Amino acid sequence: MAKKIYRCFDRLRTILLVSISSFTIILCFIQILLRYFTFIELRPFAWGDEVLRLSAIWVIFLGISIGVREGSHFTVDLFLNKIRSGKLRHIADTIIDLVVIVLLGILTWKGYVYTSMNVMSSLQNIQISMALFYAAIPVGCLFELFEYGYKLVYGSNYKLKMLSE
Repeated sequence: MAKKIYRCFDRLRTILLVSISSFTIILCFIQILLRYFTFIELRPFAWGDEVLRLSAIWVIFLGISIGVREGSHFTVDLFLNKIRSGKLRHIADTIIDLVVIVLLGILTWKGYVYTSMNVMSSLQNIQISMALFYAAIPVGCLFELFEYGYKLVYGSNYKLKMLSE
């Protein structure tokens, strides 16, 4: 069951990342065409740059959870590398993961509050709520919390267990 949930989660994240990235690339291409080929008699969308910038935020916050899964986030492990005992190292890693989970929980809550405060605000050039873009913070943090939960329950090599046949 846990494997099935993780695979659905991974599929959802992949679909979101591919969709948002594709939209960003297509919109950026159109913006470039309209900016540099003025004989088309169209001007770049006034809202294009805002939407590009903010959709990049979604890609970043969703992609952070993949970094958690792959163990590819930058870490300062000078002191951790000095721990010789495997058991103590595992305990230290678990404590660090728990601290990160608490911080992500706080960030998720504050991101939700900030998103709800901006429901009535809209982009400068188009009537899209800013909350849609600020929601990337709590959603991305929830995705990270999901990954850290699996890491704590199934160990640091949970990816192999969850994505294997």
